[in-house]
Amino acid sequence: MTPGTKIWRDYDQAGLDAAYDQRVWAKDAADWIARYAADTAAARAAHPPEVYDTGAGLLDLYRAKPPARGIHLHVHGGAWRSLTRADAGMAAPALVTAGLDVAVPDFRLLPEFRLPHMVEDVVTACLWAAARGPLHLSGHSSGAHVAAVVATDPRVGPLLRSVTLLSGLYDLEPALLSARGAYVALDAAEAMALSPVHHVRRIAAPVVIGYGTAESPEFIRQSQDFAKLMGVEPIVLEGTNHFATAYALAEGPVHQAMLALV
Repeated sequence: MTPGTKIWRDYDQAGLDAAYDQRVWAKDAADWIARYAADTAAARAAHPPEVYDTGAGLLDLYRAKPPARGIHLHVHGGAWRSLTRADAGMAAPALVTAGLDVAVPDFRLLPEFRLPHMVEDVVTACLWAAARGPLHLSGHSSGAHVAAVVATDPRVGPLLRSVTLLSGLYDLEPALLSARGAYVALDAAEAMALSPVHHVRRIAAPVVIGYGTAESPEFIRQSQDFAKLMGVEPIVLEGTNHFATAYALAEGPVHQAMLALV
């Protein structure tokens, strides 16, 4: 391919690769990811979670004082191929204090497994959680994508009371044309099935969508476009990069909007 050849809208290959690589836009990404683990360790110390096997992986359940107002299940990010529940419990103290049990599951990751396996694991975790209280779902980054896909699933969608999506992507077509396509590895039918932009009518629960202004332009565009399709106004986190938006569940306007739906 000739350098500079457009492959998606106005992007050439190098530009599209950069637009789907958040480390290009946040040079301190490694520091933020280390903070995830440290703050999750602190959350576990302050609110020791119960550990369950949902049948699709282990899950940390942080308990609110009874009676809980519901159960909030969070799907971590990591570009579909990294991080675990040990990196994803940092919002638990704030949500537990607000009266919600908080479930943080592990699930199978790429490239050892495929994206449909990951989605199925999160469906299983959601069904497990929904049997224990009114279910609220959230996700960050690739976890927001998976959460949005799960919200379209007829087994889970009717059980959801709310969905909060942070810094996600909702149309896989450009992501698969970027360097990420080498390990996401979906065919056209799978990409269509796993792109929530094509299935918005299946999402019945109220949706909160947030993103940061310091994210990559494609993640901003995808959040804006998906919010428009869902008929909601996105919450814009000024000056916030992709990795920092993971904390929006714990404080600020996204936290407040999500709690308003509980």
